[in-house]
Amino acid sequence: MQSRTTAGRRARTTVMVALLVAALWGGIALTKGAAQGGHNAPDGPVGHLGRAVEIIRG
Repeated sequence: MQSRTTAGRRARTTVMVALLVAALWGGIALTKGAAQGGHNAPDGPVGHLGRAVEIIRG
């Protein structure tokens, strides 16, 4: 019974670490994309939001 508890805890920990890494990676990607921006892109938060949508679709 102890091994199942340990295995379940280990699986939950692995999933949480994977989700944290994915969220961090996604945040960095969105930040990089918003910081680069194009010359024809509008400035301000709307321009960054449009770029984020392009990154998600692409």
